[in-house]
Amino acid sequence: MKKFKKIYVEITNNCNLNCSFCSVDNRVKEFITVDNFEHILKEIKDYTDFIYLHVKGEPLLHPKLKELLELANNYGLKVNLTTNGTLIKEKQDILKESVINKINVSLHCENKKDTYFEDIFNTVDSIVDKTIVYRIWTLSNGEFDEVSTNIVERLKDYYFLSTEVVERIKHEQNIKIRDNIYVDKDNEFEWPSLGNKNIDGFCMALKTQLAILVDGTVVPCCLDSKGSIPLGNIYKNSLEEIMNSERFINLKKSFQDRKPCEQLCKNCTYKERFK
Repeated sequence: MKKFKKIYVEITNNCNLNCSFCSVDNRVKEFITVDNFEHILKEIKDYTDFIYLHVKGEPLLHPKLKELLELANNYGLKVNLTTNGTLIKEKQDILKESVINKINVSLHCENKKDTYFEDIFNTVDSIVDKTIVYRIWTLSNGEFDEVSTNIVERLKDYYFLSTEVVERIKHEQNIKIRDNIYVDKDNEFEWPSLGNKNIDGFCMALKTQLAILVDGTVVPCCLDSKGSIPLGNIYKNSLEEIMNSERFINLKKSFQDRKPCEQLCKNCTYKERFK
């Protein structure tokens, strides 16, 4: 049976921030119900070992997050989640759940409170058995601006990083700074838009991943945050039916041929990262 490296499950598209680099959409804001989440788990449990609780939104906002994690554990799935970090101190007990495998913390988020870094670093110290990835994903052509430079300085001061490690953070990817703690950096990516230029190329969508939006819409990847390429709805169709649909099969083949057939995919510049 085909297994995906990861399946994104958007448990909410609500967020407590309004960062300038995030895509804007007019979708109805909602939280996934416990019943709908379990329905999704039943559909995907044989197709992946890892679920990522992220497409849009802040997963730590979900009022029943603990119940969702317990369900994921019951179905034998490991959870990775991405958070802006603003609620990490408040939710630290939940984040210690054994089902959570990795926590990505986007340190580059905007509108942060004064104790933002302190709250995150101190909380991470109490979550000793998780892989933590601090993200700095708003560089421009690999260059550090004032914001990203400040993040590195905060990391340096708290973790007593050597000059050598700081330089590695600035010039390399995915640097380990402590047991289970990494720093990952990258250029700010461009959300795919129907107005961009056509770009041929390969993509890992439908090969290693797919995504399910909070309303049940199945899309090719985590960058289709608006549901522009609906492949089906997990509440109406089984995942097997969706994967055997003509649109799914044609899109997957077009990626393999490096000639994306969907307009949004044609215009997505993220494909250039797979060259």
